[in-house]
Amino acid sequence: MSFINYKRVYSLVVFLSAWFVASNCYADIVISGTRIIYQQSAKDVSVKLDNRGQKPLLVQSWLDDGRDSVNPQELKLPFLVTPPVSRIDPNKGQTIRITSLGAELPKDKESLFWFNVLEVPPKAKNTDGENIVQLAFRTRIKMFYRPDGLQGTPEEAATKLQWSLRKDAQGVYAEVKNSSQYYVSFSDATYLNNNKKYSIDTSAIAPGSSASFKIKDLSNTASGGKIKYSAINDYGGSIEREVNI
Repeated sequence: MSFINYKRVYSLVVFLSAWFVASNCYADIVISGTRIIYQQSAKDVSVKLDNRGQKPLLVQSWLDDGRDSVNPQELKLPFLVTPPVSRIDPNKGQTIRITSLGAELPKDKESLFWFNVLEVPPKAKNTDGENIVQLAFRTRIKMFYRPDGLQGTPEEAATKLQWSLRKDAQGVYAEVKNSSQYYVSFSDATYLNNNKKYSIDTSAIAPGSSASFKIKDLSNTASGGKIKYSAINDYGGSIEREVNI
């Protein structure tokens, strides 16, 4: 199965600007949803982009495999993103389609990719001859490729995590094991002990794996305590859970 070569599709000039992008907190392009679920049996999935700004924007869309600093032209993934480049006028939208090219991916667990949107504003008019810096805004959300027939549900995966504490010279860590076939992403996690709360630095945990998250401002391991966490479901909502350690 051949993969798409984006080199002929994208402009190199615009790609170079991707490495000097600003935070997406001021981006005008809004993605409908906080994550994408690509079910294996689906022909494709659609993502809606809306321009909430006051100017037309050139928008590029592509997928990466977690290597966000790699030039997208060099990524060869088993998906086709169409259209890869589009112009979106103010208060208008654009539907992006992601289509599987049929390559083999793991059938016993989810695979994680990232959907990228790079918005480039129109060239600024400058009548004074001054140099003007224009910023390109990049937004990036997760896309989970979900094989058919996985055991359990994503919601069950989020509630069946196994937690414990570990201490080393660098601090105290919350150890978590995910025995499911699904990714679990967190929006928040806290260690509770002796009427005190300690924030936990978390990230997504892959299927069938374990992770170690540092507990902030905790220098020794107290006995007992609880872990309170919020996992994110398919719709961007929260799954709240509190477990004894």
